[in-house]
Amino acid sequence: STITNVASMAVSTVRNAMSTIIAQIQSGGRARAENIQQAKFLIDGLNLDVETFMEAAKYAVNDTAYGLDAAAKAAAQLGASGVTSLDKLKYSLRGISGVAAMTNSSYEEIAHIFTTVAGMGKVTNQYLDSIAIKGLNARQTLANELGKTEEEVRNMAANGQISFDMFAKAMDDAFGAHAKEANKTFSGVTANINAALSKIGEGFYTPLITDTLPFLDKVN
Repeated sequence: STITNVASMAVSTVRNAMSTIIAQIQSGGRARAENIQQAKFLIDGLNLDVETFMEAAKYAVNDTAYGLDAAAKAAAQLGASGVTSLDKLKYSLRGISGVAAMTNSSYEEIAHIFTTVAGMGKVTNQYLDSIAIKGLNARQTLANELGKTEEEVRNMAANGQISFDMFAKAMDDAFGAHAKEANKTFSGVTANINAALSKIGEGFYTPLITDTLPFLDKVN
């Protein structure tokens, strides 16, 4: 009876695990494929070089716990705000990875802050405070980078004297390389597993979406 119960539990555990894996491949793969396609569509629509933006996105999340689709989406949004050179895209997107890792946030959460700041062209105290709430003193990081005091940085931000470029470069210099260290945390390992499963699913959904679009276009 004990052997039968243990065997039944083992089968049930394996079945549940497989269901979870398949669900992540399906949902994560589809989301990843659609997000990357949408990002490329936006980049191309802005008459920007898709390969340059995807290279920067890959650089930013390579060996980290974050997905290429999230970085590609952020890259497209940065491009819409005038951040178009490969060098600036690289340190801006990796800066997002670094801050996300330091604050245990999702890439999307921090990307929202960065892309909003890029759209304004300057960082304000409101957004420095939003990072501070997550547990990271970005104001002090900027102070260290600029050779200023924290109070001086506060005044500079209030007067619109800190550009997006200054902000993004400081975040990357301080935390960009540290993004890879998130792989050593439990949440980082879990995110990496999910990202790997999503990548498998993307391999299925990307050609499916690509092959289906011409057919739908003819129907319309």
